[in-house]
Amino acid sequence: MAPSLSPGPAALRRAPQLLLLLLAAECALAALLPAREATQFLRPRQRRAFQVFEEAKQGHLERECVEELCSREEAREVFENDPETDYFYPRYLDCINKYGSPYTKNSGFATCVQNLPDQCTPNPCDRKGTQACQDLMGNFFCLCKAGWGGRLCDKGLGCAPLGSLSAPGLGCAPLGSLPAPGLGCAPLGSLPTVARGCAPLGSPSGLCLFPDVNECSQENGGCLQICHNKPGSFHCSCHSGFELSSDGRTCQDIDECADSEACGEARCKNLPGSYSCLCDEGFAYSSQEKACRDVDECLQGRCEQVCVNSPGSYTCHCDGRGGLKLSQDMDTCEDILPCVPFSVAKSVKSLYLGRMFSGTPVIRLRFKRLQPTRLVAEFDFRTFDPEGILLFAGGHQDSTWIVLALRAGRLELQLRYNGVGRVTSSGPVINHGMWQTISVEELARNLVIKVNRDAVMKIAVAGDLFQPERGLYHLNLTVGGIPFHEKDLVQPINPRLDGCMRSWNWLNGEDTTIQETVKVNTRMQCFSVTERGSFYPGSGFAFYSLDYMRTPLDVGTESTWEVEVVAHIRPAADTGVLFALWAPDLRAVPLSVALVDYHSTKKLKKQLVVLAVEHTALALMEIKVCDGQEHVVTVSLRDGEATLEVDGTRGQSEVSAAQLQERLAVLERHLRSPVLTFAGGLPDVPVTSAPVTAFYRGCMTLEVNRRLLDLDEAAYKHSDITAHSCPPVEPAAA
Repeated sequence: MAPSLSPGPAALRRAPQLLLLLLAAECALAALLPAREATQFLRPRQRRAFQVFEEAKQGHLERECVEELCSREEAREVFENDPETDYFYPRYLDCINKYGSPYTKNSGFATCVQNLPDQCTPNPCDRKGTQACQDLMGNFFCLCKAGWGGRLCDKGLGCAPLGSLSAPGLGCAPLGSLPAPGLGCAPLGSLPTVARGCAPLGSPSGLCLFPDVNECSQENGGCLQICHNKPGSFHCSCHSGFELSSDGRTCQDIDECADSEACGEARCKNLPGSYSCLCDEGFAYSSQEKACRDVDECLQGRCEQVCVNSPGSYTCHCDGRGGLKLSQDMDTCEDILPCVPFSVAKSVKSLYLGRMFSGTPVIRLRFKRLQPTRLVAEFDFRTFDPEGILLFAGGHQDSTWIVLALRAGRLELQLRYNGVGRVTSSGPVINHGMWQTISVEELARNLVIKVNRDAVMKIAVAGDLFQPERGLYHLNLTVGGIPFHEKDLVQPINPRLDGCMRSWNWLNGEDTTIQETVKVNTRMQCFSVTERGSFYPGSGFAFYSLDYMRTPLDVGTESTWEVEVVAHIRPAADTGVLFALWAPDLRAVPLSVALVDYHSTKKLKKQLVVLAVEHTALALMEIKVCDGQEHVVTVSLRDGEATLEVDGTRGQSEVSAAQLQERLAVLERHLRSPVLTFAGGLPDVPVTSAPVTAFYRGCMTLEVNRRLLDLDEAAYKHSDITAHSCPPVEPAAA
């Protein structure tokens, strides 16, 4: 028969003394803390031992990543370990995307970055059960109060009121309900003194006392990472990112990347105890959206002048018209300097006739004589230009005058005497670039034109060039143009002449005034040596009004378009626009062909020819631009096709077939509206309108749609561009 559990009178009398003894024991246990609680008590002090280091690290972070923009390597120098760096840097980029770079001086950015390294901010631990949160390398640890457990200290442990539980080992139960060696309560005296026991029934506190042995105090209880002591037992657990192995003691890494949704659109990289979401260069991971978002490098102040952001990248642009190009670092700008020296020395004793593109004379002289005088003029002359005006002599437009000009490379004389006009031409072709002596002499009723002392024309005239006016005989003489519009000539002619004079003699006398004027004005002087071609000095352009649409003869057939360009170039610099189309109404650059010294997408320095529609490069081809030799650049564009060749070698396409068709459609839309054709440069357009906006420097002739462009026929030409002469490359030093 089982013994009765009801206490007798003696037991009841002893109850107050037993209660006092147990309370005393409880007080003693409270005074001598178990190892686990002692460790918990000391840990905050241990943390403070590293306070100087933490403050130094925070100051280093302030300098490197808050005041300045830091790279991943610089962040690694701050934390001196990979886990914290892997945790910090993606979130650092999130701060940039949200608040802007350090250079925007947004206070929210500084706060955002300063809170990133401390993984206890905000506190992830349960407030009720946590004594302290410890910041680890890329992780955290919750230090639990007595009677609490779990990774976040959110699970209560310990005792419950007597009789409130019945399951074995979970607190107190009625006496005798468990075996003597059990983990709950047992009859008093049935276990050793240090064993677990219960207060007598009816005691005021109604709580169990567990004078427990802390297994975690010895070799961490055999746990690899975290040991949790509990009344009568213990268990092992792992840090975040690890899971307990089947042996219950060791930990193994959790591969978070096994979950396809861990990083969303980004690439997942597993790390010991953690993982990282990776994006391509130029993108940053957004933990909120679980996606890679473009990093706007332009907000970081990467470029010295103009920055254009693009998905995953950016490009810097420099003021090409101002003589600048991208430097080696692809962010800053540098001067465009000649890489091939040209012999641009000029002769102070020469007179350049092509300086005035308007066709107005470069020299105007007025002679007055007391007696009737006959015209005598002689000069040395050199040109490659087939057409233009050398000189005019006579009175006003409706009186008597003569014009000596070139047409198709031969001398032509136009005369007007007493209202009657004539045109005559004779002699050899003289636009071969060699010096020859030309003279005009007025004899009795005759004009004689000589080349190298040989008479090539003798024309009978009815009158004198010197005309009486107010008691004197007057003669106007202009060089390189006429004093009235060319349409009023006997036969219209393009007056612009790229030619050179020297050793001039007007009316048998040396005109020192002209010589002194030319001597102080280099733009009036000729190159000492020239070759055939056009010279672009890197400071201007020419443009034409050309039509690229072809209307078919068949009614109802759609018009077609074509752009074919052949450029013979001998560059002096590695950057500049060769050919371009400009849409004035839209201020856009529909098409351009240019020299450039870098590959924009690969960010690589390389001498190239680029073919582009607007700002998009269609094709690139390498060129030895600084070898001093002539190169041939050929471009062909039509519906569905775009090719670029340099010296017969085809360039590489930079766009897909679909992108090419889209770009050609854009070009065709522009060609259906008025466009201007530019040679050697562009007007004042944004630097982002085309890959290159700099002026070309060097020699060049252009053929467009099988027509050779004559700069004398342009709608406009910068006065420093020589239309038919180009200085040679200087010989290499011995």
